[in-house]
This record gives sequence, structure tokens and C-alpha cells, in this order.
Amino acid sequence: MKVHLTTLGCPKNQVDSELMLGMLARAGVEVAATPGEADCLVVNTCAFIDRAREESVNTILELAQRKERGHSRSLIVTGCLSQRYGRELLAELPEVDAILGTGELERIVELVAQVRGRKDWVEGAPPGYLYDAATPRLLTSRAPYAYVKIAEGCDMGCAFCAIPQFRGQHRSRPLRDIVAEVDGLAARGIQEAILVSQDTLAYGKDLPGNGDIGDLLLALSDTAVPWIRPMYLHPAHVNDRLLAKWQRARVLPYLDMPIQHGDDEILRRMRRGVTACRMKEIFEAFRAAVPGVTLRTTVLVGFPGESEAHFQNLLDFIEDVRFDRLGVFTYSLEDGTPAATMADQVPPEVMAERARIVQDAQDRIVWERQKSLYGTVQTVLVDGPSEDPAFPWEGRMAGQAPEIDGVVYLCDRSLTPGRFARVRIVEVEGYELVGESAD
Repeated sequence: MKVHLTTLGCPKNQVDSELMLGMLARAGVEVAATPGEADCLVVNTCAFIDRAREESVNTILELAQRKERGHSRSLIVTGCLSQRYGRELLAELPEVDAILGTGELERIVELVAQVRGRKDWVEGAPPGYLYDAATPRLLTSRAPYAYVKIAEGCDMGCAFCAIPQFRGQHRSRPLRDIVAEVDGLAARGIQEAILVSQDTLAYGKDLPGNGDIGDLLLALSDTAVPWIRPMYLHPAHVNDRLLAKWQRARVLPYLDMPIQHGDDEILRRMRRGVTACRMKEIFEAFRAAVPGVTLRTTVLVGFPGESEAHFQNLLDFIEDVRFDRLGVFTYSLEDGTPAATMADQVPPEVMAERARIVQDAQDRIVWERQKSLYGTVQTVLVDGPSEDPAFPWEGRMAGQAPEIDGVVYLCDRSLTPGRFARVRIVEVEGYELVGESAD
């Protein structure tokens, strides 16, 4: 039996896929490199916004066609789309042989083993699954970093977000278990552990005596993984106690904190639980406490009721804070969310134009910051072969998270993937850098 698994969506989905592959490998199932080699096709879907759902459905249909043309005998759909729309998928896509939600990942072995025989939507458990350090995991990338899911679900209730519908309430893994997983990753040669969840700064609040995210970062400071990078940090959870622990922890000088907006009225309508003024204070505090910190954020334009004045306040916020990295998204109407029924929905063409304006403003800010890197010597983690054929390798500085922040293209063939190198920046091309060995 050979299985090929296609992963869509965020790094949290990637963790789930690696766990399912680990379970399958432990059960003696062989992992196929391509869909054409597989007896069973599995796709781990995303349902976060409309574009993600469209990509998921298109991928399912593409794999269904492969099944019809090739020797694959079954198609299994897992992940957020199946958790959210499982019954609809079974009714509308007869090509799908089985559906698995997010609450029972361990049943993937059972579904693959059956090969044939359409089953009902596996919904015996609500979204409540949490893996532990003992769960087998097959890392799908040869890169020297790995994502570590420290919690699952979210309690914040942002008005635009449907994640709690298919990921459930916030639930944290025990601190010692996370430390054990990171220790195990270090033994496998991992150089960077990237901490992810839906609401990372809420870590520990549901486990009395377990400690908070600051305690976790301090505990991870004693592991052998050189780089620790927390992601998806909600500003509403920041306080002086957290900042003090952050300063003491061995954590990368990198802050990924989505603001979503910079206007207080829109933030209130979004149910973000924080004001623009408070967020500016937070960024100022981190810049003062963590020398050289890289600030990354995401913003959402076109939320219902967003006027030109609200949008201008967002632009002013971006200019005032001057983020090092910024991602911009347009609002996606999600069934079952409070925002879906709000009046004054913004036309798609207006949302698209506002997203372009934000990106242009951010590009100007980033260009000024990127130019200052020219000629400096930086520590770079060599990830592996470059996607640009002009360079043998590519890597990242501490201020560059994988897949979202650009890379450093490396000129020297003598560098070793999975190792750190001292690199002089000799060229700046927008968000990408070119470096030569400084040793």
C-alpha cells in the first residue's frame, strides 16, 4: 500500500499532515513521492477564507481525475474543509471515498486500510485532538526547521473568523511535552523550532499550573535547538510580565503580531479586544526591550463598514509603526461569523484597491530598511538548494520566517545545508537578498 498526501493551507496543517504520515509509516504504509505512484490519495484541506476553500475543492477534483485515470483506488479528504463541510462534500463529490475531520487524525490509518467502501463522515469527536511528543511524525521537508503546534483552537471570537467552528476552543499542550518534542527535533538535526497555534500567546491559560507562553519560552531556552521562533501572537494578550520573560528567554528577535487594522472603530467591530494606541505601545515596548527586533504583521482591508476615513487610519498606523514585514488580505465573508450579517459590505473592487495601496506603502517602507542591510554581515541558516538556479543555496536571517519573509540567496557552493553561516550581504533586490561567505 502506497499513500500520497497533499497538504494545503498553513503550517499548522503541515504539522497535521506530518503526524498522519508518521502514523501511516508506523503502520507499515509506504509514502509515495507523487500522486501517480499512490494506491491511496489523501488531501489535507484548508477552509480559512474563500480562496483557500476554492483551492481545496480544485485540488480534490484534480486528484479525483488522477484517480480515474491512474491506478489509485481511493481518495480521502481531511482537514478544515472536511471538518466544516463534511456532509456537503460527501453529498456533492461522489469521487471522494472517505472524509476525516480535524478531531480524529489517528483514524487516518483505518481509512487508508479500507481502500474501498465509502464511509460516512468521520465525526465521532468534535475538534478536540491534540498530539503529544510520542506521536509519530514524518517530517516532509528536508529544511532544517520544523513547526511545533503548542496549542489548538481559539477562544478570541474575532467577528470575521470561522476557525473556532472547525478547530474548536483553545486547548494547550503540557509544557513538558512541548519541550520533549523540541528536544526530539534537535536530535533529528532541526536547527529552528517554529511555535504555531491559532492563538499562541494564549498558551497555558487553560491548564492551571502549566505556566504561560513566557514560561514555555524560558523552558525551550534550555533545549539544543538554536533558533526558537513564536508565530501568530495576538496583541490583546501582551502585558509587562510577558515582556519581562521574553527578554530573559533565548528566542529570536522576531515578533509576528497581526494587528488586522489600525482604526479603533473597525477594531471594535472586529472584536479584537485591543486599541490602536495600545498596539503602538506594544511595538514600542518590544523595540525597546529586544534590540534589533523584526516586526511582522498582517492587516485585513475591506471589513464591513470600513470607510475611507477608517482606511486612512490604517495607513497612518502602518506609517507610524513602520513594520519590517507585512501581509495584507481582503475581507472574506465567512458563514456563521458575526461579520457575515453586518451591513455596509465593502465592494470587492474597493477591497482590492485598498490592498494594493497598503502593499505599495509597505514596499516603500521595506525598501528603506532593506537597503540598510547592504554590506552588513549576518548569521544565516542555510535551508537548502536555491529555487533560483543562479545560486546554489538559499537561507534566512533571524528576521526571515520560512515561506513568507523572503530569503538570502547564497553564492558559495561550499556552504552546508542545515548549518549556520556568516554571510555578507552584497545585493538587495526588494525582499530578497544576496550574500557571500564572510568567513
